[in-house]
Order: sequence, then C-alpha cells, then structure tokens
Amino acid sequence: MPAEYSVLAQVYDEIGMADYARQMTPRLIDYAQGVDWLGRRIAVMGCGTGASVEYLSQYSFNVFGIDQSPEMLAVAQQKITDSGVSVRWVQSDVRAALGVTVSVDLVLALNLINDLNNLRDLESVFTNVFTGLDPGKLFMFDLMTVQGLAEEGESGDRLLYNSPTRLTAFVSNDFDYERQTHVADYLIFRKQPDGWVRSEAKRVARAFPMQAIVSLLQRCGFSLNALLNAKMELFDPAKSRASRVIFVAQKPE
Repeated sequence: MPAEYSVLAQVYDEIGMADYARQMTPRLIDYAQGVDWLGRRIAVMGCGTGASVEYLSQYSFNVFGIDQSPEMLAVAQQKITDSGVSVRWVQSDVRAALGVTVSVDLVLALNLINDLNNLRDLESVFTNVFTGLDPGKLFMFDLMTVQGLAEEGESGDRLLYNSPTRLTAFVSNDFDYERQTHVADYLIFRKQPDGWVRSEAKRVARAFPMQAIVSLLQRCGFSLNALLNAKMELFDPAKSRASRVIFVAQKPE
C-alpha cells in the first residue's frame, strides 16, 4: 500500500484523517439494516486507527479490525480497552486475505480502495472478500472519483492542524491528470521531550473507472445492489457527478 502510515498513525485522528470513517460508519450500518441485512460478524478492512471499529464495538457485533500497518493497529487497540468488547485485531495485507478464520456477515472498507495500486490488486481484494462473506451478505466500500481526487489536488497547500505546544501538520496536494492520481505530501512537526521532531509522509490515491469496478465485482461473483453518493442517495453516474461514491455489493445466496 502506498501511504506511509507508520508516520501518519500517531497523528491520523488528530489531523482529521479518521473523520470520514467516523461519520460514515453509522450511516452504512443504518442503510444495511434498512435493506434487511442481518448479522453480527463484521470485518473492517483497512480499519486504520479504528474509527469504524470503535463505533461498532458499542453494539452486539463481533468485529474484526484488519489493517496492514502495525502502527495503525496499535493506535486502534488503545481505544478499545473494555475486555468485554468482542474485537479481534488482524494484521494482514487486504490483497492477500481477510485474515479471519470464520466467515462474516458484512465487510466494510472505507478510504481503502483508492490506496490500491491497480485493478489486479482490486480484483484480489474482491476475491478475498467474496471468499470470506457468508452467502447473501454485503460488501460496502467507498471510492473517490476522478472528480473528487482532482478537487483534492486543486486544494493546494493547507495547514491541517496547529497546536503550538504539541503538533503542527501541513499537507501539499497535487493531482496528475495523466496518471489519474492524487498525491498528498504531509509535513508534520511533533513536540518531544528533547524538542520538535519533523517527519514527512506521502499518500497516493488512484482513480478507478466505476464501470471497471462494477465489472470486477461481477467477475468475482458479486451482484451490485446499489451505488450511492455520500448522502446515501441512489447515484446514477450517467446523469450526475459526485466526488465520492459508495458501492453496496452482495454475495448471492
């Protein structure tokens, strides 16, 4: 995966990178239950610092938090301190396997798909999810569109966070129209006992054609139940545009 999350892990929540997952997870669960989804075992792929897992752990779900970065998982684990909460943490490359030994009823993947390198990686993820899902259950994931990534690139240089005594973070954004990639370069200053420490990290997000994703889902055995915008409204790419879309796919019974 291209992003340098070993650096970003310690500031990920504070500079707002977990906000989207925190806001969207309740909406996705509400939507799933509104279309008669039933289940208790939920896998969160690319769980990061655990925003989705933290929400799900408040309810009677058995949750698997899956991420490749040990640093991100360590931050996530620190948030879930109640020994009675049913959360299992799995360090695994999502292109290789879900990393769980039981089938699950729902797979969520937020802010993950654009991190993949190519359509081959995408197909590997879809195949792994299909294998790990129970029949009739859902796979819900989001995708930033070309429009959304271009808008991010055009936002230029920004101050993300500034606490003069603890942390300052900047981001420089750029969109490559030829390669269809958005590059975010992070510059981070963190206060340590012996002074300020500077670190840098890069995140590369790639655009994928929506029709190619639909075709890959079908090739891997899924049916596409719905395509939604960020407001959880039905979205038709032929009639409207959106910066981010949500796919709701189902494994056949």
